[in-house]
Amino acid sequence: MKTRLLPFPLAAFLTLSAPAFSEGIQLTIEGVRNNRGNVLVLVFDNAKDYETLNYWNAVGYAEISAQTGIVRHNFSALNEGPYAVFLFHDENGDEDLNTRGNHLLEGVGGSGAPNREDDPNFSQASVLPGKVTVGVHYDK
Repeated sequence: MKTRLLPFPLAAFLTLSAPAFSEGIQLTIEGVRNNRGNVLVLVFDNAKDYETLNYWNAVGYAEISAQTGIVRHNFSALNEGPYAVFLFHDENGDEDLNTRGNHLLEGVGGSGAPNREDDPNFSQASVLPGKVTVGVHYDK
């Protein structure tokens, strides 16, 4: 059997245009303030469900034990995108984001937020598979 080599420009083009292998979303969560409860993560693939936080239609969900500082989780099956990530630190384990009036009692975060206090819409929050970092915001 004879091996046929492609001309260099064609071989280079095929190499550069081949889709990169993706391992889904490799999520890093920064700024978790304590070890109580879990960090609940929802991943959405459309604006309507993200902006209404319709968890029934999330394409990714995880409950991760809270750890002070940094928490990581991989969503290896999410290889298409774009996706938007919303999370909250459920310190008391009731699976509800607790507030008092407009004051957050638990931390929240979203992908694409330029500042932790921001609440990005789906377009702003959209990320492709790969490394994604989300910071947690707590009201004082």
